[in-house]
Amino acid sequence: MNLFDTKKTFTGRYLKNLTFYVFAAILGGVLTGHYAPEVSIKLGTVSRYFFMVLEMLILPIIFMAIMYGICQLSGIRNARSIVWKTILYFLTISSIAIVLGFVFGVAVKPGADTGIDISRISKSLPRTFEINDTSLSGRLYLNRHGIFLIISIVAGILMNLSKGREKFLDILDRGLKIFYTVIKYLYIILPAVIFCNIAYGIAVYGIHTLLPLSKVLATVYLADIVFIFGILGAVAYLFKIRLWKFLLDLKEEIILVITTSSSKTAFPLIFDKMESEGYSRKILRFVIPLGYNFNLSGACIYLSVTCCFLIQFYNISLTISDYLWLFLIISVTSKTASGVPGSGFLALIFTLNRFGKIPLTDIALLYSVDRFMNEARSVTNFISIAISGAVISKMNQNQKDKIRSA
Repeated sequence: MNLFDTKKTFTGRYLKNLTFYVFAAILGGVLTGHYAPEVSIKLGTVSRYFFMVLEMLILPIIFMAIMYGICQLSGIRNARSIVWKTILYFLTISSIAIVLGFVFGVAVKPGADTGIDISRISKSLPRTFEINDTSLSGRLYLNRHGIFLIISIVAGILMNLSKGREKFLDILDRGLKIFYTVIKYLYIILPAVIFCNIAYGIAVYGIHTLLPLSKVLATVYLADIVFIFGILGAVAYLFKIRLWKFLLDLKEEIILVITTSSSKTAFPLIFDKMESEGYSRKILRFVIPLGYNFNLSGACIYLSVTCCFLIQFYNISLTISDYLWLFLIISVTSKTASGVPGSGFLALIFTLNRFGKIPLTDIALLYSVDRFMNEARSVTNFISIAISGAVISKMNQNQKDKIRSA
């Protein structure tokens, strides 16, 4: 199923040149945000509503993709082995990401001697973050992706056991094509959305907000770079994947993620791109949708570094057991960071509420630079998810080769 035909249709030709339009939108957004801040602040509404619509489309796609992937996976001889390898891989990579964040947070000490005057910090946050995570509605909202995931897995298993499996697969295939077509046309306005998003960010935050918190910002970026080229680079090397070539092949998708501050904007595009590189379609349809819920390495690093920042900022003394408890909490709360831009900050609030030993009184301090950390978080999430699909696909191929040679 070729999701985005780049030869025959107007949308195909448009998407092929999307990188050029995106760069033009970035340049225009920076200039507008700097020279017309009042107008640019109003433009933030455009990108906010766009991502709301996009999430409403992406959630059903993930739901159908997981169901489709489970049914397709059942046709593979070693399906059970692939499932366990995927779970083990996600748990290992996420744990390494959290530990790496703690290591950088403790070593760099981004929250020590910041020289920030707390009295000048705005205590207010946008209403989007005023969610009571102890209420039923708050918990349902924060865990909506996990709930969708569980329902889709159960539905996929039931569909696979039913007599009308092939008919259901055909319906899912048609449904996915319809949703991908809708998103393909929605992407026509993506440069305009990026323009509004960049203009809003420059107008509201500007470069001056980075200076007092440049250390925590640099720590997050540095940890993400080490994770991508160090940890994921080592994993790629073990499975004979050329990381640099792999990233260059996904450069258009990576640019989309950076400019929209959301890894989900590239979700519909990644399948076709990786399938064209020879990775197993059946495995990608199973691993990648799961990765968008369970393999959010960028969110793991962000949460562990920002928690270290606040611990040092308030000069809180924690024991080893406290850090282990925080590790377990981040392992769970990082799964809620999949969504529209800002979902990572919401996961941070959720983490601090659950941990209980770090005050939230000055959390708005981090919100002022969250917009800039969002790009690093989203890109790391996306690259980690893409690598996971490639690695599990390679694992399956290697197992097939061993069986043939036996």
